[in-house]
Amino acid sequence: MLVSCTGNNNPGPLEMVVGTYGHNLYEVTFTSNGTFGPMTAIPSENPSFVIKDGKGHYFAVSENDPCSGVYSYSESRVTAFQDNSDFCPCHLTLLEGTIYTADYGRGSISSFPVVDGIVQPKSGCISFDGSGPDPIRQSHSYIHQLQIIPAEICKNLGLEDNWVLASDLGDDTIHVLCKKEGKPLEDCPELTISLEDGTGPRHMEFNCKADMLYCISELGGKVYALKISSENGRPAFTLQQSLKADLTDAGGSADIHLHPSGRFLYTSHRLKNDGISVFKVGEDGLLEMTSYRNTGIHPRNFQITPGGEFMLVACRDSYCIQAFRINQEDGTLSEQPVSTLNFENDQPVCIAF
Repeated sequence: MLVSCTGNNNPGPLEMVVGTYGHNLYEVTFTSNGTFGPMTAIPSENPSFVIKDGKGHYFAVSENDPCSGVYSYSESRVTAFQDNSDFCPCHLTLLEGTIYTADYGRGSISSFPVVDGIVQPKSGCISFDGSGPDPIRQSHSYIHQLQIIPAEICKNLGLEDNWVLASDLGDDTIHVLCKKEGKPLEDCPELTISLEDGTGPRHMEFNCKADMLYCISELGGKVYALKISSENGRPAFTLQQSLKADLTDAGGSADIHLHPSGRFLYTSHRLKNDGISVFKVGEDGLLEMTSYRNTGIHPRNFQITPGGEFMLVACRDSYCIQAFRINQEDGTLSEQPVSTLNFENDQPVCIAF
């Protein structure tokens, strides 16, 4: 399976899943008018990051050490829970029938087979052993996100096999791993991407039109733009640009997403002056910061609706999701949310369509 950059532009209500720090995962709809429907709660412990497989199944990491693990869901219920204790997984992706988790606590990637939409016991683990200059936040490798190079880029560049990128906040690197069909995921240390010392790479995004990789650094508050090329069917990365996204140097930059049009890039920032940075994207994939919009407290994750009309921001410490309208001409966000979805006890931290 190759991952695509292309979204689903279905104009009907969006079926959303919301991950939380709390005791429930939520199902909810979002309409084309910018309003939220009623929520359905599915009891789960800290189901923080969640994904959907397009076949009615959801998967979430349970960021709940010392009893962390992976959930699978279907028809508004938990179908399985598999243990990943003490690894503190914070992100996951699905590739060729296997869930891979980014294990923040252990600096590793764990694998969990999936059968008929149900997650199976852990089958493997790849560990990394790095560190950075910050003795508190970079004492060892901290794998924060996994991203699969999209099918469009692989086709454009003639890349063979599937390629998975793993951001290592603790080691200031992005690990490059290869997934050959029918073979286990394999680290390719000779392809590792090194960024500035102390920057703490966190989340990544792709620009398929320009064959670019963008990465937001949590500690340094910078966006890195890297050109992707091919060398003998394997990816290579060349740094084209680095620029400040967090002008307050709060050390809490979080998420990054490209607008479906490819014309705008957004990053979220926490701890001080919480909000969203807006960038104009040139045809060459390079960036120019154009505006900033304050949000609720601690915008850990956000998503842009497939049609590009709205941005939904999960504001953890405000216990809400705010919906902002996106100006299609310049990418700016509405001054105020057009609607807000409030949570009584659980903290929303992830949105999946």
